[in-house]
Formats: sequence, C-alpha cells, structure tokens
Amino acid sequence: MRRTLCSALLFGLLIAVIPAGPAAATAADCDKDFPTRLGCWQDALDDGVVVTVRLNKSLDLEGSRRISQAAVRQDLKNLQVQVPAGVHTGQGGTVLFILAGQRLVDPDARIDRLDKDTLKALGGCGDDEVCKALQGSSRTGSQLIGKQGVAELGKHTFAVGEPKSKGGYPLPLLIALTAVLLLLLLGLLLAVRRSRAPATATATADAGPEPAETTARLRPVPPAPAPPPSPGRRVGPRTGPSRTAVVRTALHPQGYVELDHVLYRAVWAEPDRTPPEPGAQVEVTDAREPDSDVLYAFPPAARHHARGS
Repeated sequence: MRRTLCSALLFGLLIAVIPAGPAAATAADCDKDFPTRLGCWQDALDDGVVVTVRLNKSLDLEGSRRISQAAVRQDLKNLQVQVPAGVHTGQGGTVLFILAGQRLVDPDARIDRLDKDTLKALGGCGDDEVCKALQGSSRTGSQLIGKQGVAELGKHTFAVGEPKSKGGYPLPLLIALTAVLLLLLLGLLLAVRRSRAPATATATADAGPEPAETTARLRPVPPAPAPPPSPGRRVGPRTGPSRTAVVRTALHPQGYVELDHVLYRAVWAEPDRTPPEPGAQVEVTDAREPDSDVLYAFPPAARHHARGS
C-alpha cells in the first residue's frame, strides 16, 4: 500500500514538472530541405509580413540542384536572418544570410565560405559586398558587422516586459503544485521509514558482561524462562550435594556463576533474601528438573547449616 501511494505521488510529481509541449508542430511540412523551406518562407513574405529566421544550428543546402537563380533572387527585403553566438551557418545558412534584406549577426557567430556549387546556385554575387567577402573564406560576425545590411544582433533586438505564458500565468501555479507534492512525498517517506524502524531489544542490565577469558568455554544454555515477579525462585529445601561457586553476574533472578573456571547459568533459590553481589560465593546444586542446565544458588550458610555446624 505504501509503495503504491509513493509511486502515485512520484508519478504526479513528474507530470507536474514536465513542461507542456507545443499544441501542434509548426510548419512541419516546410521542415524538409532548403528549397522547401525557402518556398514556405517566400509564401509568408508574399503575405506582406516580416519573416524572421533565427539560425540556431547550421543549415545545409540540400537539394541545391533544384534551386533556380530566379527563386533565390526574389524580393526578400522583408526576410530577417539572425545568427546567434557560437553558430556557424552552413552553406544553406550562408545563402539565406546573403539573400536576406535584414541581416543580424553576433560577433562570435561564423558565416561559412561559399563553395562553387552554392555560388553557382546564387548566380554570382553581383554588387553584394557580403557575398564577395564570403567567396574567399569564412567570416566571423565581427568581420561582417557594418558591411552592406549587416548589423549586430544584440544591439538591434529589444523586449518590453517579461514574456507571459500562453493562457495566463501557469508557472507560479506549477511551482506551488510541485512544492506541495514534494512536501507530501517527503512526509510519506518519513512515515514509511519510521514504521520500518526495528524495535529496540531490551537487555537486562543486571546480567552484566560475561568474562572474556571464559566466553569461549561457555556451554550452550537453553533460553531462560520468564522471570518471576520476585528476585528469586522458590525451589523448596536444598537437596543433593552442593558445590561452592563464585557469582559473576547478578542473580536477579538468573545470572552466571563460575565453577571450576566455567560459567554456568544459575537461579537464586532464596527469594526472601537479597541475592549476593558479583564476586560473592554461593553454594550451588543441580536443578530438580530433568535435562535442566540451570543450577540452584543458595547462600553459603545453607551448606554449613545443613551439616549441623
């Protein structure tokens, strides 16, 4: 359930931050080769509007054999070509730059040299000094600015106010929605992390650490039964032989005693008396339960009393 909710929130977040694409591709039929593009732009120019073409990448002169000199020498005074910084025009871009009535170029842009085929398609340069300058070699924008009809791009483009997104102001709403989804996702992740945190095991502080020198010789001990509410277990009168052992961890009610350099689990058999502290001696006997490894621990005086001393 948590994974499903988390995935849904993440999917919604991705939908919110992915910018919406254009409603439809613009001039898709014109984006084929140079002659087709030039024809489309010419149609727009025939409508009496100014057409601006910004070359954000180089433009090849595909289909140059189909370009007639009459086609490229039409009235293109309302065609504005912009070449930004870091772009080189390619042969098609160079032709477009030469044909345009308005040429805007960044000083760091590069206008490629006209090769023989391109120059032939243009039908020569005539008296165009920009075309003549490009016959010998490529030119940077700074080398062409100031020549016939060439101006610097950055100094001749202006804007009034900030552009508005179509359909109002969706950007602030998008930012707010993204922030809300991020907060919800963060809260969900924190809740899942807390719910999966492992429970802290409660250790009995009275048991104390086991001596390092005897740890390797400890024999397996079965799990201890649940401790009674009293600090000891009432087992009745002591029976059988007893041996002297040293308390190593608090008998509350169970702990460890050392007998012949080996640790054994023992239970305090005198719940009415305070268990001895670690280091004290006790008398231990075997448990009455069959197959039990837990010893019964008695006060040292119990042994002497049993012997009549």
